Amino acid sequence: LVVACKQKETTTKEKQTIQKEQDKSSAIDDSKIGRKNYVVIWKWTTSDIQLIEDNLIKISDEVNTIWKDDIITDAYYNSESKIDKLAYFPNISFVIRAKSSQEAEKELNKLTLVEKGIASYTLYPIGTKWLNRDSDKINKAGITSSYAAVWTTKELGKASDDLIKSQGDAILKLWNEGKIENVYFDIEGTQKLNDITDFVFFINTNIEEEAKAICNALPFAEEDIASFKLYSVGVFWLGDGNEY
Repeated sequence: LVVACKQKETTTKEKQTIQKEQDKSSAIDDSKIGRKNYVVIWKWTTSDIQLIEDNLIKISDEVNTIWKDDIITDAYYNSESKIDKLAYFPNISFVIRAKSSQEAEKELNKLTLVEKGIASYTLYPIGTKWLNRDSDKINKAGITSSYAAVWTTKELGKASDDLIKSQGDAILKLWNEGKIENVYFDIEGTQKLNDITDFVFFINTNIEEEAKAICNALPFAEEDIASFKLYSVGVFWLGDGNEY
């Protein structure tokens, strides 16, 4: 009887533990519902090399942690920046997932990069992930570094359904050729004018002129529906195969 009671007690504890884990998992899943994507572009705000060296391991660990926690994805590092170069330190850019820009800023502001005034960031809302990174296509095309093309829609109301379709088809063709990857596109923003009309994709090339040519050839650029800015982001670092 005593043995049976102990077995029953153990079974009850196991059930409670399982339930707690399920509740925890459910809470995590609930916190992910309704998240949006924002691309984060960083810029050095210090010239104190020793300050960065003293915190470099911690900074790397923090980025890896928030990637493992599914807070960020599609991280790139650039060791050869020509615009914002500081010693041998790589520039980092990534996509952060949050329910609002305020929530994204709250998460980013906890990082050592921000707390110690090492770097500042700019957030760009980029909608929903449409096309992921296809390693096979990219390897076949030839591995290169990347440029982030950050688009701002100017005259969305002038975009006809045919033009929108042409834009989508052109982007899909570039992706199939391995020329672009990690495409984020605001589907709602192509149907009606709203506050979230930006989209982003990453161009695989070592040459900025080629990246510009790819963007300028897109229907939205040709018809002056949207403008773009290019950021050299270097080499793909962290990501996943999930669609968000």
